[in-house]
Amino acid sequence: MSASDGTQQAGLTGPSAAGEAPGKSAPGVTAKCDAYATHTAGPYRYSNNQWGSKKAKGKAEQCLLLREVEGKTELGWTWNWPGFDPSVFAYPEIEFGWKPWSGGKSTDARFPIKVSELPRLTLRYEVETVATGSYDLAPEVWLTNTASAPMAPNPQSITTEVMFWMDYASGARPAGRVIETPTIDGVEYELWKEDNIGADANGKGWTLLSFKSPKIVHRGTLAIDKMLKHLVDAKLANPDDYLASVEFGNEVMGGSGTTWVKQFEIQVGD
Repeated sequence: MSASDGTQQAGLTGPSAAGEAPGKSAPGVTAKCDAYATHTAGPYRYSNNQWGSKKAKGKAEQCLLLREVEGKTELGWTWNWPGFDPSVFAYPEIEFGWKPWSGGKSTDARFPIKVSELPRLTLRYEVETVATGSYDLAPEVWLTNTASAPMAPNPQSITTEVMFWMDYASGARPAGRVIETPTIDGVEYELWKEDNIGADANGKGWTLLSFKSPKIVHRGTLAIDKMLKHLVDAKLANPDDYLASVEFGNEVMGGSGTTWVKQFEIQVGD
């Protein structure tokens, strides 16, 4: 891969220079540091999502990472965002399905899929994160009011954003307030709700619902279908909406860190 696509080969260079993302300097690591650089692994698209970069409070850097571990390719990301901003600097992530913010071909032809017709949908993951500052690990799904998956972005179709907070540090908290504490698969979550999120981004805003885990979980399984069913039963989500995409990443509010994805799998159906 050439420098023109934002790829750098990290060598034995010692500690990162000031302002650099720490993980890119590790031995044997390849880094892609261009904003919105991508790497595809099967139906999963890794994205160097830097959507809040204009809020940077100094020299910042964020990169996708690749390395070989025991003969297998391992992917991840690294960041350095000085300062603190609760409205988030970036969300390095994995995308699955059709993302309303970027459009393009869906990574799975079944998505968008109607919420009322959603089969079993589970997310299995394991991450290794070393970080300082403020961040979370928050998988999420976007619900839209249309079944279409155009090549052009269509954020105006968004009705609901549902997040699953599995890690959180140093001031990171979901938007809004706690409205209930549902128990799903034996885990009692805090369910946070904020209305009219993102009006400045898509012109009308949407509802944000966040399931916050009672403890840090770097390895586990999320039954997304069960969580969405709870929201439908509670009349917090519309069964006639469509689940467009499942995403998985670290929201970064400030500081530096590195996440390696040790396992990632989305299962649709039995």
